[in-house]
Amino acid sequence: MKSALRRLACLSTGLLMCHTAVAQLQGRSVGDVLKDLRSQGLIFIYNDQIVPTTLRVQVEPNASRGLELAREILAAHGLTVSEAAPRVYAVVRNSTDAPPPRPPSPPTPQSAKLEEVVVQTSRYVLAAAESIAPKNFLTQDEVQAMPRLADETLRAVQRLPGTATNGVSSLGPIRGGEPNETAILLNGLRLYEPFHLKNFYSPISLLDSRLIDGIEFYSGGFPAPYGDRMSAIIDAHTIRPTERYYEAGISFFNTSALAATPFAGGRGQALVSARRGNLGELAQFAEEDFGKPDYSDGFARVEYALNDDTRISFDALVSGDQIVAKREEGTQQARAKYRNVYGWLTLDHNWSSHASSRLIGSFTDLVNERRGYVDQPGQRTGQVKDDRSFHVAGLRLENSWDVGAITHRFGGEVRKLWGDYDYALDLTVFPDYPFPGSPGSVTTRRVSPAPEGYENSAYWDMRTTLAQRWTVEAGLRVDVQTYDGTDDGEQLSPRLSVMYSLAPDTRLRAGWGRFFQSQGINELQVEDGISQFYPAQHADHAILSLEHAFDEGFNMRVEAYRKYYRRIHPRFENMLDPLVLFPEAEFDRVVVDAHSARAEGIEVLMQMRPRGPWSGFLSYTWSQVTDRIGNEDVPRSWDQRHAVNLGVTWASGPWTATLIDSYHSGWPTTVLPIDPVTGVPIVDVSARNRSRLKDFNSLDMRLTRTFLMPRGALDVFVEFTNATSRENPCCVEYKARQNADGSTRYERDFNSWLPLVPSAGVLWRY
Repeated sequence: MKSALRRLACLSTGLLMCHTAVAQLQGRSVGDVLKDLRSQGLIFIYNDQIVPTTLRVQVEPNASRGLELAREILAAHGLTVSEAAPRVYAVVRNSTDAPPPRPPSPPTPQSAKLEEVVVQTSRYVLAAAESIAPKNFLTQDEVQAMPRLADETLRAVQRLPGTATNGVSSLGPIRGGEPNETAILLNGLRLYEPFHLKNFYSPISLLDSRLIDGIEFYSGGFPAPYGDRMSAIIDAHTIRPTERYYEAGISFFNTSALAATPFAGGRGQALVSARRGNLGELAQFAEEDFGKPDYSDGFARVEYALNDDTRISFDALVSGDQIVAKREEGTQQARAKYRNVYGWLTLDHNWSSHASSRLIGSFTDLVNERRGYVDQPGQRTGQVKDDRSFHVAGLRLENSWDVGAITHRFGGEVRKLWGDYDYALDLTVFPDYPFPGSPGSVTTRRVSPAPEGYENSAYWDMRTTLAQRWTVEAGLRVDVQTYDGTDDGEQLSPRLSVMYSLAPDTRLRAGWGRFFQSQGINELQVEDGISQFYPAQHADHAILSLEHAFDEGFNMRVEAYRKYYRRIHPRFENMLDPLVLFPEAEFDRVVVDAHSARAEGIEVLMQMRPRGPWSGFLSYTWSQVTDRIGNEDVPRSWDQRHAVNLGVTWASGPWTATLIDSYHSGWPTTVLPIDPVTGVPIVDVSARNRSRLKDFNSLDMRLTRTFLMPRGALDVFVEFTNATSRENPCCVEYKARQNADGSTRYERDFNSWLPLVPSAGVLWRY
């Protein structure tokens, strides 16, 4: 049956692509087989001393394609492969005199040893090469093949259960939480505002997809080493090439280059990357003048092994943005500039085979500038000036210690923070705007606080296995903030996770924890007249998860969760249209002052690991999230009862095609009541989120072809976001229309999220 299926696959994909899979390999040159595998997008680096031309395949291998085949034919000669970069592998000797292997990853809050048995619920691993354990969602190759608008890494996270997406933002709400309830870390450092075009829905993050080797994503229930966020954790780490490696690419959205090299006899590695956005050049071809966005970023990392037990590394991440945005034929215009600078020094030391430490010293510098005006004669006029700068100096210590059957993790962090706000708004709204009978108003706002202080934290976490089937992880975290001029006291966050192995392929997990979140020094809502920080808020998570790996190559996870928020901060929203240049100047701006909130849901994820050329996943989520306002439960603006993600990948030879369909129920919206006397809409906050928009659905696809070049390989791709150009409504606008009898009526017009967005590009790697 298997041979029949293989012949059928060969007929469907072409005899040339199936040649290496069906031809007899025994007796062939190992070097020739490795060259044939380049047609599958794999590059092998070696010399004639390692793989001489006389080296032959000794026995017919069991593997038929890909990296598994290369490893099997090399293992017979005492050789193996070491990943030098994505899909680039160095052939090395599998012995004590081999070249230095790829250095082990530094100890992280979820170190390699802890990953052997994952206790936490709601944890997913993306871009983890070569592992198909049930805890992994996507391999590195699958992430690279996935359609990602603007090559955005975090689009892969949006395919996971529990996430809410609008198709534009690189990061959306997770399990009912606001986007700022998610912490993003890179190589151990917490990043503040790591997005391009921050005030314009943050469509692109600073996590360049070419740099990211792996992501650990917690949609809830994360362990004690992570803190100060209530919903989710995105912990990313960059590639660490052990061989010289280069990349250069260009697409509709950006131009990029990357270089990596070892030095000092393999004791050190250096990596440099740069990226520049092309959106500004594309904007000039638009039919209307919407403005010009420009962005760029760069990353550098140098790592050096001082000795066998001690490593030191320095990372730097910088970005700059400049955007001019226009609406309504230039009657509204905004200009913004952003600059992010992160630098951190990391020292890793192994005290013994049972104890290790990591020390991270860091400095963060953020500068945001926003200017704009609105000039609509007879309706409203105004201008905004918004300057902000923030600085964070931090020192973090992490320790891991195995004592008998118990693994301990403990550490602490001290951050010195200071910032400056300079905000000014002058807005005049004339009578009868936006509707006849609306009163006029004049708003003058001046806010310029300069907060300064500290954030301190400490944590302890332990894990042990009981009676072989039970694994327990418990932890406690304490956080203190002083920059807000008030004393909230110590925030104690207990965490508990339990795993029970029902069978070798079936695991039951449960987790509970309390998760505090202070208002960050960069999160003061001065644009809405708020000049004081709110006390820390918190949420309690309760999660139950069942996971099973089927023999047929399918994995399934079913997870139920409940989050209960308390002491939550007031927030400001625009009821009708979130896509505006100056949200604080719009008539539909309201404050949402809830004293508590609740989010709950059930998530199902099915994965099909590669079966021949095919792989895929299917997820379904039922969820709801509501704010408790007064005595009512009001849906949050991103509440979605049903969500489905379906992904299918086909990979054969040099071709890879991925199709992903994302669907979710329509988000809540507001229908303004009509005054029965005047027939004019009334801005009534009590009517907020009583209706729903049409359901959201986006079909995205990407096709990649890898060409073997005299030096390296060339990837050519085409991609379509929202390939069917479906109208997914986002915004409501009330417009006056004339009746036959001369009277006026008001109807709702809907604007949509992104239409069909094509992209294409090439990437050369060697």
